[in-house]
Amino acid sequence: MTTVAEAINITQTQQKLLSIPLLSLPLRPSTLTALLRRGFATTGDIMINNTNTMKTGNDDGGIENLAEELGCSVSQSADYVHEINDALYSIGLPPLTANTTIVGRTDGTTKNNNPTLRSTNNIPATAASLLRSKLNSHMQQNSNSSSTARQIVSFSQPLDMLLGGGFALSELTEIAGLPGSGKTQLAMQLCVDARLPGKYGGVEGCAVVIDAEGSWSGAGVDRLWSLAGALVDHVKSSALRKMEANKAKEMANGGGANTDTTAPEELVPTWFTPESILDGIHIFRVHDESEQTCTLYNLPQFLQDQEEKGKPVKILVIDSLAFHYRVASSINSSNKGNFLSTTTSLTRMAAFLQELASEFDLAVLALNHLTNKLDKDSTGAGGMKLVPALGESWAHSVTSRLPNPNPNPNFAMMFAMYQ
Repeated sequence: MTTVAEAINITQTQQKLLSIPLLSLPLRPSTLTALLRRGFATTGDIMINNTNTMKTGNDDGGIENLAEELGCSVSQSADYVHEINDALYSIGLPPLTANTTIVGRTDGTTKNNNPTLRSTNNIPATAASLLRSKLNSHMQQNSNSSSTARQIVSFSQPLDMLLGGGFALSELTEIAGLPGSGKTQLAMQLCVDARLPGKYGGVEGCAVVIDAEGSWSGAGVDRLWSLAGALVDHVKSSALRKMEANKAKEMANGGGANTDTTAPEELVPTWFTPESILDGIHIFRVHDESEQTCTLYNLPQFLQDQEEKGKPVKILVIDSLAFHYRVASSINSSNKGNFLSTTTSLTRMAAFLQELASEFDLAVLALNHLTNKLDKDSTGAGGMKLVPALGESWAHSVTSRLPNPNPNPNFAMMFAMYQ
C-alpha cells in the first residue's frame, strides 16, 4: 500500500521526468535528430500519447506506436527508448517505463549485482549495410544541395593534395601547433571557403565556430571580411579568365567572333558577396569548459534548423578544444579524480563529434595546442619534446591529424602554405 508521502514523491518524480528536454540528455546526435524531426522535444512527449497510455510500455503496441510516429522500425524505436533510459539512469532518474528490461543474468542482475540499462535490440549491422547507408546519406545530402563536393578546399595546393582534395566532410580533423603557427588563420580560411558555390567546386554551406579563446569575436571579424573579399575577387577573376580562354578557343577553331557580352560580375551567383559569406559563419563565444560542453551538445538542434532553412552547415570549428580543459586542469592539478573526469569527458566528446560529423555530413575541425612531454631514449636519458595536448585517448579518436612539423613559433603559417 502506497502512503501519501510516497504518492507525492512518485508524482513529483513523474513531473520532473515529464519536463526534461531531450537536448539536456547525453544522447547521440542521430537519436536527437530523429526525435526532434518528429516533434518529440521532452521525455514527456515520448511517454504519453493521445490516449494517456505509455508509448514505451513493455507491450509491443507501445513500441509499434512510437515506431510508426518516428517512421522507423520497431527495433530502432526500442533502441531509442533504451538509449533515453540509459541517459536518465546516468543522471539518477527513473526510466521512461516502470519495468525496464535489465541486461545481464537471467535473474536481472549483472556480474556485480548492479543492474544496468542496455538495449535488448542491439542487432549488428553488416559492413555492406553500413556502406549503403553512408552512400544513401551522401546522395540525400547532395539532392538537397547544388554541390556534390566531398571536401572543403583550402586553396593551398600542397595541403589539399596531402588531404586528397581538401578537408573531408563527415570526418573529425585536428590541427595542432604552437601559438602563431597559423591554426586560426587556416580555420578562418576554411570557414570562408565553405561558402564557395557548388559550380566552382565548393560545398556551398555555412560554418559554425566555437570560439573558446576570443580570436574570432574581436579582430578576427576584420580578418574574415578580408578573406571573404579575396575569395569573391578570386572566383570572379577565375571565371573571367575561363570565359576568355573559351572565346580564344572558339576563334582558333574557326567559330568566328564570340558575341557573349556577359559582365564579370554576372559570372558568379548574385548571393556570393563578402556580406553573404559572413552571414553564413555563426560564432558561439564560450567562456569556460561547462559552457563549451553545453554549447556543443546542443548543436544538433541548431544544425537541424539550418538544414530546414536550406542553409546546411558544412564545417564546425572548435578553437580551441584544449583551451578550457587545460585551464580547468591547471586549477585542479592535484586532484586525480579531475584528471580521470577530463579524460572521460574528452572521450565522450570525441565520439559525439565523430557522430555529429557523420549525421550532418559536415567537417569537424578541432584546433589543439602543443605541450611538453618527457621523452626517454633507449639509454634512459630524458629530454622534452612537443606533442599535441589532450593525451593519447583524444589522439586515437580523430580521423586525421595535422601537427605543425616545425616547433619554431616564428613561422607565421603552417607548412608555409601562404608563402
